[in-house]
Parts: sequence; C-alpha cells; structure tokens
Amino acid sequence: MDVGSVSTSNATSTAIEGLKKATSTIDNAAQNIAGGSQNPEDIVSLSQAATSFKANAAVIKTSDEMTKSLLDITA
Repeated sequence: MDVGSVSTSNATSTAIEGLKKATSTIDNAAQNIAGGSQNPEDIVSLSQAATSFKANAAVIKTSDEMTKSLLDITA
C-alpha cells in the first residue's frame, strides 16, 4: 500500500501522517546508530518511533474495521 495515495477519513489521514513521521524518525535514528553514534537519545527515539508507528497503524486498522461495520449495516 502506497501511504501517499490514500484518501480517507480525518483520523486515517492523521494516522498516515504519524506513520510518515515515525518512519522518518526511525530512519534517522537507525542511520545515526549505524554510523557509530553512542548517543542514548538515538535508542530512545527509535523506541518511541516504533511505539508511535504501532499506535498509528492501530488507528488505521480500527478505522477500516469501523468502515466495514458501517458498510455491513447499510448493505
């Protein structure tokens, strides 16, 4: 799924932006760690971004489930 081409609800849009931000943070922290950085902030950033990614993915999943339920009700 191309995250940039999704057009849905406000909650989903916000979650997609959160996924993008978490991905960017993960990439930056991983690059710093791979470059030999021994800064503990990189490890903390990596952990926080992973948690953020999971939370935003859960929002998207819940939104999809709610949409499915609404479609089932109206069908």
